[in-house]
Amino acid sequence: MSGFYDFYDVAVVGAGHAGIEAALACARMGLKTLVVTQTPDAIGRMSCNPSIGGIAKGNIVREIDALGGEMAKIIDRSMIQFRLLNKSRGPAVQAPRSQADKIVYSQIARKTLETTENLFTLMDTVIDILTVASETPLPPDSDSSAEKGSIPGEKRGFSSESSGKDFVSKAAISGMRQKVTGIVTERGRIIPVRAVVLTTGTFLGGRIFIGEYDAPCGRIGETAAFGLTESLHRLGFTTGRLKTGTPPRILKRTIDFSKLEENDGDSEVVPFSFSTQKVERPMVPCYVAYTNEATHGIIRKNINRSPLYSGKISGIGPRYCPSIEDKVMRFAERNRHQIFVEPEGLETDEVYLNGLSSSLPESVQDAFLHTMSGFENAVQSRPGYAVEYDYVEPTQLYPSLETKRVAGLFNAGQINGTSGYEEAAGQGIVAGINAALYSRAHKRLCGPLAKLPADLNGTPVSAEPGCFMPKAVMSAAELNQFAQISNRITDSLNEFEKKSQQAAGFNNFYKIPEWNALVLGRDEAYIGVLIDDLVTLGTKEPYRMFTARAEYRLKLRHDTADRRLSKYACEVGLKSRSDLEKVEAKYAQIDEIVAQLLKKPDMENPGYPDSVWQTALVDFKYKYYIEKQDKRVEKMHKMENVRIPVDFDYSAVASLSAESRTKLEKVRPLTLGQAERISGIRNSDIMLLMVYLT
Repeated sequence: MSGFYDFYDVAVVGAGHAGIEAALACARMGLKTLVVTQTPDAIGRMSCNPSIGGIAKGNIVREIDALGGEMAKIIDRSMIQFRLLNKSRGPAVQAPRSQADKIVYSQIARKTLETTENLFTLMDTVIDILTVASETPLPPDSDSSAEKGSIPGEKRGFSSESSGKDFVSKAAISGMRQKVTGIVTERGRIIPVRAVVLTTGTFLGGRIFIGEYDAPCGRIGETAAFGLTESLHRLGFTTGRLKTGTPPRILKRTIDFSKLEENDGDSEVVPFSFSTQKVERPMVPCYVAYTNEATHGIIRKNINRSPLYSGKISGIGPRYCPSIEDKVMRFAERNRHQIFVEPEGLETDEVYLNGLSSSLPESVQDAFLHTMSGFENAVQSRPGYAVEYDYVEPTQLYPSLETKRVAGLFNAGQINGTSGYEEAAGQGIVAGINAALYSRAHKRLCGPLAKLPADLNGTPVSAEPGCFMPKAVMSAAELNQFAQISNRITDSLNEFEKKSQQAAGFNNFYKIPEWNALVLGRDEAYIGVLIDDLVTLGTKEPYRMFTARAEYRLKLRHDTADRRLSKYACEVGLKSRSDLEKVEAKYAQIDEIVAQLLKKPDMENPGYPDSVWQTALVDFKYKYYIEKQDKRVEKMHKMENVRIPVDFDYSAVASLSAESRTKLEKVRPLTLGQAERISGIRNSDIMLLMVYLT
């Protein structure tokens, strides 16, 4: 068994914002956890804007903290400006946002991973997921619910009915649900695992574009990851291509700030983490600049050199972060666009131009930059660019973020078709918690994983160095070679694992453990809204438009995340019972204040902590509306509690329209509540289903 490497309960692939939260959750829940990253120097790196939080995004950071995550603590220790957004509006849309010192942020993230018990890092690239066919048939809704041909850059995985069986894994072609048994890295390491969390970001098949130039990259100057996408296809998954972008970075000393509008942060800094008492960091201003007609003229003149408009990019971009090319072309009536000039840290001279994302040639970027007031002599340290990458269509996931085809395989972050640090981290902690819960159940059912063979003397070796060198595009012969190597390694590992578990008195190698997943409701967290929209609607819907899509915004305020979610952190082991009791005591005090205010509305604060008093004031002022939302939530829960069998025969519901039946069969919702949220499903359809199910 040459190439065998030490076992882990959970392997997390990638160490960006999703990977950090997933890995920390697993390790802190007592699971032996491995993080595989192409370079430890990139842990927690801010690829795009150097900030954390924003509308709904800040709420997510608070929710991550309440669940026992790390993002809030890291930004509290690395921020260089803080603002509470929408202070003039109601509490349902207020949210914290901070500029980050991106160098410090990454340093803290890395040190946190490296010093956490049960957590280990490996510098390598994962190229293959190893599985075995279980004793459980594939669920009817295993495949993508997206219409064939509707996903840019679409590649459909192989099923038992597909052609191309030479390239499909043995487990996938069996027609049974698969189960993770291990991973393989580029250097030939074979690592037995119980569960895998994929958090590959923009590196999976990544390619950057700057005008006519393009090259395989995850970020500019960093290599892309190849091989894993092919493995996912072999396992039966559908993938597509998405694109995102970033603006040029400018040397601070080349900007004339006297021509820009200064934008100071709040004098009073509210910590993101509920456990942070006070933020003690030097704060710096941001600035505001504007494009003009001259800027727009240069962009229009060179629009044919933009990879998106020339057709070089097949993927679609995020709905909420358009490039400057998009803004100029789509909003031709506007004579200027606002640009936020944001410092990237205290010890770097680089400045980030938020709102000026571009993939035009560098010379064109220079030309339109120099038309902007204050940037006449600006010098780029890094050009803006677009990056296109592979993602897994998210309707192939359960709300736990476990894949339907493969038990023990979880996806989080941009691999699910989202964009943004906060969205990635929110998915990461949910995926990590559930991977840990799955691994605990797997350990009870299947017993120990195989330890390092004695004949290796504790020294890991490479199995077949250079036997498979991943490429951006592989020929049929190379795909066949990959399949052959993968099947051989899979057979070897699975036989080894089966014998090891049997020797320990277990005979459940082909069984999938039963376990209870953590699934956050839409009334409990913005993270719940995000994940539910992804797994129900896919990437066709505006997954990030939380303030429009969230039905219970008053219940999802940033200041009450600990009330909603701390109990779950305690249940899974990420927070102690004493931590939960402190939260319960805090809200008992808040409820007490509200009761006093109902009797004496003009009462002054008699000495309660300011944060407690302010939360109580909001609860009091919006009491009627909160109670109204509570009634809606109660009604929603009744719908969520009506389960729909995975093999439910929708053709038996005679009055369903053909269109509704097709949509329901594709998505295969788990509850009536989820069915109700499918685009195009009518109230009458729900009523019909309710008759048949209750």
